[in-house]
Amino acid sequence: MTTTASEAASTEDAPFFPAPRTCPFSAPPQHTAFREAGGLHKVTIWDGSTHWLATRHADIRAVLSSPSFSADVRNPDFPLVHSNQPEHEGGLFLRLDDPEHARLRQMLTKEFSVKRTQAMRENLLGITDELIDAMLAKGGPADFIRDFALPLPSRAICLILGVPYEDHDLFERHANAGTDLDVSHEERARTQREAFEYYEALVERKRREPSDDMISRLLAHHTGPDGFAAEMLPVLVGILVGAGHETTANMLSLGTVALLVNPDQRDRLRAHPELAPSAAEEMLRYWSIVSTDPRRVALEDVEVGGQLVRRGEGVIVSLIAGNRDPRAFGANEGECPADTLDIARNARRHVAFGFGSHQCLGQNLARVEMQVAWPRLFERIPGLRLAIAQDELPFKKNRIVYGLNSLPVTW
Repeated sequence: MTTTASEAASTEDAPFFPAPRTCPFSAPPQHTAFREAGGLHKVTIWDGSTHWLATRHADIRAVLSSPSFSADVRNPDFPLVHSNQPEHEGGLFLRLDDPEHARLRQMLTKEFSVKRTQAMRENLLGITDELIDAMLAKGGPADFIRDFALPLPSRAICLILGVPYEDHDLFERHANAGTDLDVSHEERARTQREAFEYYEALVERKRREPSDDMISRLLAHHTGPDGFAAEMLPVLVGILVGAGHETTANMLSLGTVALLVNPDQRDRLRAHPELAPSAAEEMLRYWSIVSTDPRRVALEDVEVGGQLVRRGEGVIVSLIAGNRDPRAFGANEGECPADTLDIARNARRHVAFGFGSHQCLGQNLARVEMQVAWPRLFERIPGLRLAIAQDELPFKKNRIVYGLNSLPVTW
């Protein structure tokens, strides 16, 4: 699935980046081959270092749930995504290990709880209708990403955090640069400085003029010696904003494509909108958009999938390979094969949000956004269709998060 994943022919120190996919709807063929060969496989990443690649569903869950592996990017042996990662993410709660990670994460979980995100359903439905109204008023063709998939999660995360949506061009540009692996070290550093300055000014404004939002509550209750360091708060807010809209925007656009090119699944969802929860889980499994994370480094010698991983060795997991593993999906009688889209599948055991204590903080919000968006979209625009040929769709290349650059649609 992921465009930056390995397509090397050899299992010995195989090159990991870059590797354009032969088919944007399927897993990288070498990841599939590695998975079926079993065990972990050595790959070489962008900086020339070698690490293990885990491709089986069970092996991925074992790595991500084991305290024998560290998520700390400051570890000198960590398999970094890019050279700026320790500088930008080092010390953030999501890159710490338990128990410190769990202690800090607990201060944020209430903001993204099932109860709180479900309470946003009516607001999200209202935003969805506004965006559809605007699309219909303007008429087709439209860029579905610009007009729907991006503004829906952007407006949602702004509501939660207290970020002014009128600044969306700025923070969307920051997030876009942060996920582009072709961006140079210097350009990424410049963009990160610009983003930090923006969020630093926003945090200071919230400090002076608090309101009913997450940033204000963090400042009031979770900053200081026992909470988040003041200098880390702007970086944390920036990451939450980026993760809160970039990933879901890609999921909304990719899921819409999947429904448009699988009309039987689209018609099934229209006839049975109660399938929205299972459709969201299946889309998460089917696309597995995060292409280069999670990653870990071994803190001690540990065996995974029959392979001894020694202390100091890194492990990269292929979520798309794990989520297409026929041992985990499609193995039961009557169940669709793992490479097939089935919106009625029980796919909740997927690892699209990671696994273990570090799994995605905003997963409940993303689920509700997808559950609201797709049924309403096809209810109100039943004739929605691609405005270009399927093989002309501009899929993203060499990105941390997989997706489309644009999605021309009409009706």
